[in-house]
Amino acid sequence: MTLDVLETGDLDKSIKNIKKDFGIFFTPKWVVDFMVNLIDEKKLNSRDINILEPASGIGQFLQGIKTKRHNLFIRAKHKVAVEINKEFVKQFLKYNIDNSITVVNDDYLLWKTDKIFDLIIGNPPYGIPSLSKHYSIKIDNETKKLYKQYYETWYGKYNVYGAFIEKSIKLLKENGQLIFIIPATFMILDEFKKLRNFLSENGKTEIIYMGSDLFKPEANITTVILNFTKSKKEKNRLKLYEYRDKKLNLIYKKDDWSGDIVLFKTDFSKELEKICSFRIDDIYSIKISPRTPEIKNNPDVIKSKDYINGSNIVPILNGKNLKIGKVIYEPISGYWIDINKKTKLRKFFDRPHIVLGLGFRGDGQIGAGYDYKSYPWMGDVYHLLRKNTLINNSFNLTEEEVVNFLNSEIVKRYVKDIFRDITYHFSITQLKLIPLPLKEELKVLKEIL
Repeated sequence: MTLDVLETGDLDKSIKNIKKDFGIFFTPKWVVDFMVNLIDEKKLNSRDINILEPASGIGQFLQGIKTKRHNLFIRAKHKVAVEINKEFVKQFLKYNIDNSITVVNDDYLLWKTDKIFDLIIGNPPYGIPSLSKHYSIKIDNETKKLYKQYYETWYGKYNVYGAFIEKSIKLLKENGQLIFIIPATFMILDEFKKLRNFLSENGKTEIIYMGSDLFKPEANITTVILNFTKSKKEKNRLKLYEYRDKKLNLIYKKDDWSGDIVLFKTDFSKELEKICSFRIDDIYSIKISPRTPEIKNNPDVIKSKDYINGSNIVPILNGKNLKIGKVIYEPISGYWIDINKKTKLRKFFDRPHIVLGLGFRGDGQIGAGYDYKSYPWMGDVYHLLRKNTLINNSFNLTEEEVVNFLNSEIVKRYVKDIFRDITYHFSITQLKLIPLPLKEELKVLKEIL
């Protein structure tokens, strides 16, 4: 049986059943071929070439090199595949008849080797490691502690693909090449700020945006191909491409990248940024509502699906109460609180302010409203609070005008242009970047955009 047949669904049932628990998604064959074609053989000029495929599964990439770059495959002294799952190893060994590939059954993130590699290529697992049912990769707490101990880029709710990138770069020779297909989230999320800095300090980073359709229907993930060269001479260099109509289009490049978030630039986004004097971060502090567990466990909170008729009792609002341009003051969450105790949840619940929903993936629409009644909130809702700074004295939009602008087609287009469909929700870092105009600038925007 060939690898092509395997990719059409003829895997053992035991293999199919374990894919989800290990964050595994098989790479479409055309993407494997595309990535194999990115290999820069000019840099692989030594006699003793070492090639590695981490989290190899059934060895799609080593098999792809064997088929598409056969001379390179033959030249390589060591071809190593590392796979954590025994069932996948068994499946792999069935097709490694000539034993040309060394197959290692181990957790790549804990695997120890004295080899360094010229080329590392593959599709690392995607997911936050935890035994919790809310996360996709089932890893026990002791193993997760080891991950945190070993990986300097580990930060917050880290995704294991970030650790795969760090380890792989550390295993590369100088001028070695890393080619991974990964989620695009590392470009913008705060959890990856250490990883972005690590990439910038260790070589040249090329990112190829591939869109959100590659792994459908199994996964709705926006993906990029990371094409990284480990190089002291080329560190801090960044290029962002888009693969469209079977062509690579250069979108953006930077020769002094220090790990800041990577955005898509368009003529429209550049013009908007040029016209607007401010960003949200200049004018507002951004806070987030209490999460559901905090509300549930608060002794001052009353839980009731029935309407509570009390002069001082108010419902705690959530994202469903927020519509584009307005707040619906109706009991939806099932949680209530005495209005005199609402500031125990958050101090800023004592004043009217702008509230904003997290979701935007798809059409780029931000949902903002003005909470003029100063109600308490819970869940995925951001709160924009005016800063008491000198710069605020020159900002002349009212809160209602800011709400209208955030809900406008101008901002909708801007969000789609610079963030694409990388994430389902806004992060505070993303929100801080949204431009804000003065009154006179808003008139210009309406005229030319």
